Amino acid sequence: MKLFAHRGWAAGAEENTLAAFARAAGDTRIGGVEFDVCRAADTGAAVVAHDPPSRAAGALGLDDALAALAPGRLELLVEIKQAGLAQAAIDTLVAHKLADRGTVFAFTDVARSFPWAGARPVRLGVIETYPWRMPRTVREMAPDVLLLGWDERAWTRAAYRAWWGIASLDRLGRRYRLPVVAGIVRRAEDLRWLERQGIYAAVADMDCIALPSA
Repeated sequence: MKLFAHRGWAAGAEENTLAAFARAAGDTRIGGVEFDVCRAADTGAAVVAHDPPSRAAGALGLDDALAALAPGRLELLVEIKQAGLAQAAIDTLVAHKLADRGTVFAFTDVARSFPWAGARPVRLGVIETYPWRMPRTVREMAPDVLLLGWDERAWTRAAYRAWWGIASLDRLGRRYRLPVVAGIVRRAEDLRWLERQGIYAAVADMDCIALPSA
C-alpha cells in the first residue's frame, strides 16, 4: 500500500508548503503527497491552500509548487476545493510534465464541475464519504481513481471500518477496476487496518502516525 502525506506532511502550521513537500520527498516511506488547491481571495489565482488565502499574504502558487515537485519522484494527489479550478490544475500539471504522476480529485459536489467528457491527460478522481452512495457516484462520473474518507470524529471512523470490514475495500477496487485511496489516517491502528485491506494507497497526517524508521 502506497502512503501519501496529507497536505504535504500533515495538517498544521506548515501544511501545503514547499517545506512540507521537501520533508515528504526526503522520507523513503512516503510515495506521494496530497495537497489542496483553491483561488486566492484577492487575485483569483490558483494557490496551494485549504482555504482561500490572500496571494499577497504569501500563499504558495500552484505553478511554483509544481515546479518544485517536478524533479522528484512523488505521486501527486491534487484536491480541488472550488468548482471551476480543475482545468487550470490539469493544464499546470501537463505544463510541468507531471501528468503521469498526478491525480486531480474533489469531493462529489466540486467534482461534478470536472471535465469528465473527452480525453483525460491527467487522472481524475472523486472522494465519496458515504459508501452507500458509491454505485451512483461511480456511474455518474466514471472516475479514474476512487477516494474514500472519514472525518476526525471517532464514530465516523468506527462506522467506516465496520462497513468496509464487511464489504471489503479490496473487493470494491476489483468491482470497479479502479485504484482505491483511503484516509485521512491519524492513527497507526487505522493505517495497519487499511494495509490489510489490500488497497492502492492511504493518505495520512504523518505527525500523527508512528512509523518504523526509514
